[in-house]
Amino acid sequence: MKLVILRHAIAEKLVSGDFERRLTVEGRARCRRVLRHFARCFEPPSIIFTSPLVRARQTARIAARVLELPVRRCDALKPGGDAFEWLKSQPCQELMVVGHEPDLACLACRFLGLPKVVLSFKKSGMAWLEGEPGSGELRWLLTPKFSCG
Repeated sequence: MKLVILRHAIAEKLVSGDFERRLTVEGRARCRRVLRHFARCFEPPSIIFTSPLVRARQTARIAARVLELPVRRCDALKPGGDAFEWLKSQPCQELMVVGHEPDLACLACRFLGLPKVVLSFKKSGMAWLEGEPGSGELRWLLTPKFSCG
């Protein structure tokens, strides 16, 4: 399996409910730069799955435009969801997930078979993991500053 993880881009401060927070102008621009860098360097997966929260859906739409991929919502990617169990049941072998911290770090570490969480994702940060869930390998971890600098 090829798993690309993307944390949502920079979102507005909490004003009403967490579910409805939207991306900022800076967040959108940084996310596009990160994804363009990714597209220049790597073969994209075949589909994007996203958390149902607004900021994740907006990030996924940016990814879909840059990478020309379809997007589907996935409740397992919302905060507190069990994305690892969902991932293990996926027939798709090349996918991107868009979600939130600390859940994405937990997903990545479980995919790698690590006993505890030892990494984190900045907003618009990405990782490429490959192999079988539970015994995979980290191919790369991309921070927004590296790709934008």
